[in-house]
Amino acid sequence: MERLILIFEIIGTISFALTGAMTGLKKQMDIFGVCVLGVTTAVGGGIIRDLILGLTPPSAFRDPTSVLIAIAVSIIVFFPAVRRIFYRNKWLYEHVLLLADSAGLGIFTVCGARVAMEAGDGANRFLVIFVAALTGVGGGVLRDMMSREIPMVLCRRVYAIASIIGGAAYFLLRTPLQESTAALTGVILVFAIRMLATHYRWSLPRISEDQQTEPKK
Repeated sequence: MERLILIFEIIGTISFALTGAMTGLKKQMDIFGVCVLGVTTAVGGGIIRDLILGLTPPSAFRDPTSVLIAIAVSIIVFFPAVRRIFYRNKWLYEHVLLLADSAGLGIFTVCGARVAMEAGDGANRFLVIFVAALTGVGGGVLRDMMSREIPMVLCRRVYAIASIIGGAAYFLLRTPLQESTAALTGVILVFAIRMLATHYRWSLPRISEDQQTEPKK
């Protein structure tokens, strides 16, 4: 199981670092800005999680492996050849961003729930699921705020809801099933919900511009 979680964390780090670096390219940042955004997206949620759970210093500072991976991914994305591919193909850019973000969301949601339970908070369902979702969306929120975008968690189709469902699934299935099966189920569930929500344009209720206008008296 430890090997599976390690593989999950590496894939999740690469996925979120990719989304951060690609956002930096879109905002025409220099290589330092691209790396900062890539690292922040990859480890931001985990840092927030560890601070809430009282795990100090956060794991990203105790073991810099994730930071180094995120920097490497960001530098690769900044290469001229890679930049040209994304600049010339908007469809590819959007789909790579969607796939990477959905994979990272699912993986870090499960990792967040697992860390909370391993920290001794397994009996607190609300805390476990809250921390799971926060780990999944935290890095993306920081990324969007730093790039002057409305965080996806506040406006994108069932983004946070997918993370909450995945975290709850892992929490509920961990005891009756093998932990590896519960983890895979949680990740796949988050990823599938994000894909379906994007394909079928599922959205939570929102107020349109017409509804925001006060009726004339």
